[in-house]
Amino acid sequence: MRPSDRPDPLLFNAHLDPLPSVPPPRRRGAAPRPQDAPDYRRYSLADYRQRRARHRTPWRDLCPAYAFALQTHARGWPRGPEAETDGELAAHWDLVRGDSRLDWDQARQVVEDAWQALDHLPAQATGMEAH
Repeated sequence: MRPSDRPDPLLFNAHLDPLPSVPPPRRRGAAPRPQDAPDYRRYSLADYRQRRARHRTPWRDLCPAYAFALQTHARGWPRGPEAETDGELAAHWDLVRGDSRLDWDQARQVVEDAWQALDHLPAQATGMEAH
């Protein structure tokens, strides 16, 4: 794996929560929405902010799913409702999920949402080199 193939190590460190533990004071206007993010790093942080607020899912569980989505999207992994594809993705998730407590059924929604975001981002906004 070339260094340019690796996701941002500062973002994809499951042990360092990128958001403060105390929510910031409410400001006028809505928090940034994940679908409006200009790059994958900001998408991941905005999505994490929403998931943490709704489900209290910690960064250590979500971070590997964001990295998994970025890697599989960049490598053009097949995706879709086919059971065969889902089984391959589930097996790969089990190999790379690290300390995440999410099983594939839980991680799948995070990954699918991230793939949709990646579909709409320009290649340079993903932080990955195109192959």
